[in-house]
Amino acid sequence: MKKAFGMLKDLHEKHKQGIGALLYALLNAALIYYCIELGNKNPFFNGVLYTGINILSVFVLMSAIYFFVGKWWVSSLAVSIPALVLSIANYYTLAFRNSPISTQDLHNAKTALSVMGSYKFSVSLYVIAVIVFFVLSLLVTRELYRHEKKRKQSLKKRLVQNALLLAFGVVFVHQVYLAENPIKPRNTFVWSWEDSYYKYGFVASSVEVFQNSINMVTKPDGYDEAELQRMADKKPESKVDERTPDITFILNETFYDLRDLVDLSGTESAMPFIDSLPEGQKGKAVVAGTGGGTNKSEYEFLTSNSVQLMSGITPFNYLEFDEANSIVSHLNSLGYSSWAGHCAEALNYSRGIVYPKLGFDNILFRQEFGEAEKYGKRPYATDEFCYDKMLADYENMGDGPRFMYLLTIQNHGGWDINPKEEDIISVSEDFGDNTDIVSEFLSCVKLSDKAFRDLTKYFENSDREVIICMVGDHAPSFATELVENIDLETTFNLRTTPYVVWANFELRKEFPEFTSIPYMAPMVLNAADCPTTPFYDYMADMQRRVPVITAFSLYKTDKGEIFNYEDENEYKDTIDTYFDMVYNNASPDAKQIQKLFEPN
Repeated sequence: MKKAFGMLKDLHEKHKQGIGALLYALLNAALIYYCIELGNKNPFFNGVLYTGINILSVFVLMSAIYFFVGKWWVSSLAVSIPALVLSIANYYTLAFRNSPISTQDLHNAKTALSVMGSYKFSVSLYVIAVIVFFVLSLLVTRELYRHEKKRKQSLKKRLVQNALLLAFGVVFVHQVYLAENPIKPRNTFVWSWEDSYYKYGFVASSVEVFQNSINMVTKPDGYDEAELQRMADKKPESKVDERTPDITFILNETFYDLRDLVDLSGTESAMPFIDSLPEGQKGKAVVAGTGGGTNKSEYEFLTSNSVQLMSGITPFNYLEFDEANSIVSHLNSLGYSSWAGHCAEALNYSRGIVYPKLGFDNILFRQEFGEAEKYGKRPYATDEFCYDKMLADYENMGDGPRFMYLLTIQNHGGWDINPKEEDIISVSEDFGDNTDIVSEFLSCVKLSDKAFRDLTKYFENSDREVIICMVGDHAPSFATELVENIDLETTFNLRTTPYVVWANFELRKEFPEFTSIPYMAPMVLNAADCPTTPFYDYMADMQRRVPVITAFSLYKTDKGEIFNYEDENEYKDTIDTYFDMVYNNASPDAKQIQKLFEPN
């Protein structure tokens, strides 16, 4: 009797040990979850449902490791240590870029490392809190180690437990993320990343980003390839007196008008030359992101494809560009010689791979630019230096028409590098801790404005017809800190940069006050009477009715109305056809209708 009682007691103790280990593992999953949320600057829980989903998502990951190693303390360490690194890295990524780390940043790591030296990393309460929760996780892991060290488990029990964990993991992942109507909704990113990450949690939102990166280009609902073919087969209207002027596209790094966001009435203008240009020659263009996203703006600028269908990826790192249709391929087919320059490393966003595939004849990166001129202690080449190098090559491009594309780097963050005496502009307004940062940023913008003025002066008396389109790629990362509430209007302002179109000959149309960066190429070609394509012609017609399209699910009409792409109205068919064209142009799964993208 005593022996039987002893056996039951041992069985009970082993059962308690098994349950105890599971509870410790769940506690660790909760600590890791909160560690990650603190790194995402979210000190509050995501509500009962999504807090539970995120904790269980971490637990499922731990269970997958446990399945192979058989120790919860090992799986806890294997998740908690990378979570600590991710949390701290994400905190500084948000501080400098204003968007969270995602799976696509694995491809962008070299780019980030190449500019890291220009930022200052200060320790905040968030970072300290992340470390505290990591230490708590280590304490729980130590208890798990002690717990499991005493526990002996038979092979049969191990197999049963693994089978149960596997079944739970499969059912959980399917129901929460993969089902036809998942518990965690798909495509939650609309006009603000905070809305998704702070509601659904970093882990759950990261799963969505990963799903989007697998399905790189989302196929539009009702995609109609037959209609696109009919459009391609239409005979275009005949045009006379088509021109092939020299064309220059400039994507200006962090070129942004802070007056769209805050009152700078007491501070001198940072862009006096652009301010002096007539209204029909300049405007504002909505871009894909704020505080970052240069490559998305670059992709939209060169291809006229909105990244709305590819919101989870960095285009140059994911998409295939062999024989891709773009402004480069279009102008190459018209006999243009082409040049591209960026005074940074070729590895950044895979530009060293993509630029040649786009069809540029001559390409310059940092090494080819030579020793760069810089502004004060800032580590980046000035716009003036880059323009001078571009012009030197321009003069040696032959007698035919020339296309040049320059991505500048002068205004790249951070903006607390120079001493105050180096500032060209000192703001009179008080922006708290950002006051000196704003002064350095505006000083950079003023240098850009002067360099662009000098560039236009160079071409004023040229015997060649020249048209230049310059647009900013995104707002600075600190811009969101200058406003208290980010409502819809502020969201548009944060994603709207200046653009200018200048020519040394008369253009046949004026340019809209507000538009979007995908419209730049067709807008310039039409204004200069250059040959176009059915795709560009369609966009030119669409721009009259829908002057602003975005990569955050909204658009503006010629009447000033704001709609979601899913709204049923008189504009929906027009919008849907455009996205059908984008999908046909960009997706590796589409049967490309090349006639849409060839000269008329």
